[in-house]
Amino acid sequence: MTPRKLESGSFVRTAVGHFVGGDLAIVQPHNDYLFLALVDVLGHGPQAYSTALDLEEVILGWKDKFDILTLMKALHEHQKQGRGAVISLCTIETLSGDVRYVGIGNATCRTMGEHPHHLLTREGVVGHTLRTPSVERMTLDQHDILLLYSDGVSSHFEMEEPFQLFFDPLDQVTRRVVEQFGRDHDDASCIAVRYA
Repeated sequence: MTPRKLESGSFVRTAVGHFVGGDLAIVQPHNDYLFLALVDVLGHGPQAYSTALDLEEVILGWKDKFDILTLMKALHEHQKQGRGAVISLCTIETLSGDVRYVGIGNATCRTMGEHPHHLLTREGVVGHTLRTPSVERMTLDQHDILLLYSDGVSSHFEMEEPFQLFFDPLDQVTRRVVEQFGRDHDDASCIAVRYA
C-alpha cells in the first residue's frame, strides 16, 4: 500500500469584542500518523484563554498521543478544579487513512467526500461531566476531507461550492468555514485534513 499524504490546515477566531479566547487548534504530525486536538474552553476572554494555554501545555507534553482515550481522561482530571472545556482528540494514520476519534461536548467531527460521515461526539464537559468516553473509528477514502470544528461554527452547514474543499489550501478552507458559518458572539475554530 502506497502511503498517502495528509494535508492539514486550521483557523481560530475569537468572539467579537475579545482579543483572546478559549478556542485552541493543535495539528501535530508524527512518524506514521497525524494528531489533532480541538479545545473550546467554557466562556470567553482572558480567563478562557489562560485555561486554553494550560490545556495546550498538557496536550503538547503528553508522550503517547496515539492513546487519545487515556489523554482525554487525563485532561478531565486536570480540569476538575478548572473552567471546563469541550475537547476533541483525533489521530489519522498516514498509511491506511484510519481515523480514531474521541470527543466530549458540542463540537463536530465530520467527513466530506463520496461517503460523508459524522463521528459521534459524546455529551459532557471535560473537567465537570465525563460519561464513559469511547473511541470512534472510520477509514478515510482517497480525497476525503475531515472537518473538526467547535460549536462557534454552525454544526450542519453546506458550502455553496463544496468542490473547493478538495482543491483549495486548507488554511483558506478553515478560515472560510469559520467566517461563513461562525457565530460572531462565540469563539470559533476549525481544523481540516485532506487525505490526498
